[in-house]
Amino acid sequence: MNQRRIRQLLRALVTDRFVWFLLIGVLLFGVDRWRQSDEAYRIIVDLPLLEKLTAQWQGQTKRLPDANELDALVEGYVREEILVREARRLGLDQDDVIIRRRLAQKYEFFLAGADNAAAPDAATLRQFFDANRARYRLPETFTFNHVFVDDADAASAMAAQLNKDESGWRTQGRPFMLKRNYRAVATDRLAVDMGDGFVTALRAAPEGRWIGPVRSAFGVHAVKLIARAAGGDVAFDDVVARVTRDWQVRQQEMTRNAALDALRRDYTVELAPVDPQP
Repeated sequence: MNQRRIRQLLRALVTDRFVWFLLIGVLLFGVDRWRQSDEAYRIIVDLPLLEKLTAQWQGQTKRLPDANELDALVEGYVREEILVREARRLGLDQDDVIIRRRLAQKYEFFLAGADNAAAPDAATLRQFFDANRARYRLPETFTFNHVFVDDADAASAMAAQLNKDESGWRTQGRPFMLKRNYRAVATDRLAVDMGDGFVTALRAAPEGRWIGPVRSAFGVHAVKLIARAAGGDVAFDDVVARVTRDWQVRQQEMTRNAALDALRRDYTVELAPVDPQP
């Protein structure tokens, strides 16, 4: 190709609008990539960040940080930000189970919304309490001391001895792997530790006297029932704060589930074909 043809070609390219648009587009793309690359290595410490770090410190220590402590907080933030950016650059945030779950949890919290944090009126709370009354029932509880012994005869003798003088009851009998004295233990917990038969015996036991033998899942005991609380329903006014928290949690759960159902309708789940095993 001679020089004349080359000059004609260059002149045609220079006067072609499409070429100019293409060149301008390439230039803008390059500038944008350069700016992105520059921003990727720039960490800005501004007033909102300082206020956030100060508030976090104050929430943990109940005081404002001094100058050295604030410098340390900023340095800690910068180091963490560098590590996070470099980890993302290497793709370490991809396919990580812990990160996936944390993101899902944060988005669930976002879906729950903040509007449900306000307390409802008294009538709504009362209705919620009546519908969930069993949740607020007080459990049956027992307070008692016991001595673990070899057999039924030893339990009877131990009970008679301790009813005369119980000053050294903690040192009597055989070693026991659980506690020697229980305070306001709920029936369900006691049944797990000692067995249903032990609970039945305590229900029939007189208060303030040692009795024996009382059988448990471990063997035989001499037991002194100190107190028994039958449990049962509680007054609404005694648990209104707890009812309010439970109502708010329920509302947030309902809001979150409704939002998830709406999102779910936007997605299509397809079952990929599975090749049969040869």
